[in-house]
Amino acid sequence: MSIVRVPASSIHSLLSPSEREALGFPSSGELEFKKGKGEWILSPPGLPLSPLHSKVLRLIQSHQAHELIEGRFEGLLSAEELHAFEELKGLGKVVIYKSNPRFDKGIYRVAGEGKSSPGAGMPPSPSLVERPMDEYSLVGDGFQVLRTEGAAKAASFDLSERIRGGEVKGIKSFDGFYYLIENALLQKHSERILGLLSSQKKADLPTIASAAGIPILLARIVVEFAKEEGSVIEKQKNIFFFVG
Repeated sequence: MSIVRVPASSIHSLLSPSEREALGFPSSGELEFKKGKGEWILSPPGLPLSPLHSKVLRLIQSHQAHELIEGRFEGLLSAEELHAFEELKGLGKVVIYKSNPRFDKGIYRVAGEGKSSPGAGMPPSPSLVERPMDEYSLVGDGFQVLRTEGAAKAASFDLSERIRGGEVKGIKSFDGFYYLIENALLQKHSERILGLLSSQKKADLPTIASAAGIPILLARIVVEFAKEEGSVIEKQKNIFFFVG
């Protein structure tokens, strides 16, 4: 979404006094030009959001990645929410994220959240404050837990391009959960955690999470992949041994 700010005075002079009065057009300050669907939108910068706009932003933040794909998320909205959603896109408050230009469709995000440069391609560092399992999402945190086989199959279908491209990985754990994680995040913390286990030979899950500076759930996901590769074993519940 391209947004251009222009002085209000540059447009003010193009309107007649009656037009300026009818529109309540400002004579000073700045205005934003944005391109909507088949039209140009002119508005004051930082237009206040309505409660409906705020509701739609919360929906984007709370939905899972496979529900935020272009063309799918729109179908989850009411007519009023869809109108507010289009306005948010026009205002640049909602953006489309594509992790790979080869993908036909992107994922909707709230502007300023999720991946951004510097460090493009890497999710923001997860907070050490532990949250309920279901509050973590692939789109917001870079990892996610699915509780049922049905949810895992739906996610695998929606994320098939990213999985085939090696960008997202999934694994079923012994506890029956399905873990999804972005490969960049997995590689980043795998190196740190394997280094810790290599030096200490064994460590429990809270120690691993604390040393890596990540939530316990993310530490669990990383060691599950390490177990799958054979570099780590879990001799006792939540106590892991390095085997190389």
